[in-house]
Amino acid sequence: MKITMSLPKTILDILKVIHEKIEITSENNELISIAIWDFSDSGKISKTDIRNGLRKLAEDEKLFDLEDAVSLYLQEWIPGEEIKIRVNRERFEEFYKKHLQEQKTPTGRVKFLDEEAALKLGDKKCALPPYKNEHFFCRAAFEHQINEPIDWSIVYEKMTGYYEEHFGKSKDTRENWHRVYDTMEAINKRAKETLGIEKLFIWQEKTIKRTR
Repeated sequence: MKITMSLPKTILDILKVIHEKIEITSENNELISIAIWDFSDSGKISKTDIRNGLRKLAEDEKLFDLEDAVSLYLQEWIPGEEIKIRVNRERFEEFYKKHLQEQKTPTGRVKFLDEEAALKLGDKKCALPPYKNEHFFCRAAFEHQINEPIDWSIVYEKMTGYYEEHFGKSKDTRENWHRVYDTMEAINKRAKETLGIEKLFIWQEKTIKRTR
């Protein structure tokens, strides 16, 4: 039985960029132009990883041919520079679908490890900044059941140490509830990148629901 090995995240990211370009290019045109910035936007993929990833996909997997390979491998790239690849569309789509299907969201319930400031799903862990907003957010959220609406002020109090019994309910200002929302989004981003979960928390009318 043939075992399919999972691809590194950098290779998957490169595949996604190329796939997006293919989708907006005429079916009759196999030559695709891609700006270097499309790969390295916000530093997501280093230049070295781009070079190595494209070389692997072109030479080992035969998904496309690289035009102007000397420029690609030997010269210093600049953000506005473009590379050209001649794609084998049928082979690329088959490869893309096979490996992206491996990236399905894992099943199971997420555990919150308070002492470690981490989220755990199966054998994967997502570290949180200890004793910071994300840690305190999860401390509050995991006191409630999955899909149970949690008012933003409950989480805000846990994050800020604002004691309702002394100062009254937290003021419903955009600054206050948005602090909770921004923290939720930061956790969702970490959980997606580390655990493969699309949305661990959902924001709905100033309440938070935990999905897993």
